[in-house]
Amino acid sequence: MIKANPFALHLFPRVRVIWGLGCMLFLAGCETTTMRPPQVDTVRFTPMSESQRVIVQPKLKYLVRQDGYEYCARITGLKVTPTSRPMACAFWNVRRKECTIVTPQTTGYNYLGHELRHCFEGAFHD
Repeated sequence: MIKANPFALHLFPRVRVIWGLGCMLFLAGCETTTMRPPQVDTVRFTPMSESQRVIVQPKLKYLVRQDGYEYCARITGLKVTPTSRPMACAFWNVRRKECTIVTPQTTGYNYLGHELRHCFEGAFHD
């Protein structure tokens, strides 16, 4: 006959509750951390004059990628973690006057505008 460990049976409901709370905290952290725009995007700015811009009139390309977060992580060197990921990215070629903006399939206007500013002003917040 197999005897049940009364201590383990007593702990089981607590383990389920702790696991459930942990999952809820994890999901809430992902939602609030990754869906907020960066601080630099929450204020108005004055565009640089043409003489100060990296590219005055860039040729733009816009890539919407299913793997947008991972692609931008590779481009920028930022890691994708459970609480943080690059929401979009831009890379530019000054000599050819070209700029490419990359986003995942779902994005926000603030991310697209932020990356467009990089096309004109380069690494303005780095």
